[in-house]
Amino acid sequence: MASERMMQAIGRLEQALGRAEKATRDMAEARRATLEAGLASETSGSDVEIDPYSRDKAIAALKSLDALIGDLQKARGDG
Repeated sequence: MASERMMQAIGRLEQALGRAEKATRDMAEARRATLEAGLASETSGSDVEIDPYSRDKAIAALKSLDALIGDLQKARGDG
């Protein structure tokens, strides 16, 4: 039973990781489109304020989740 719950938890973590990766790609694409639109129209500013470190934070969070999944998989294999 514990093995089943661990498998379910790993599955949920993998799904969350997939959603986080998609969100990161979507944010990067939106930012790229915003920058291109700004350059194309030669405007000096943008109405969208994005934290310049948000991509780095998202990548760090994804790496942390990936490490957690790896630890859980190792624990499952060792148990």
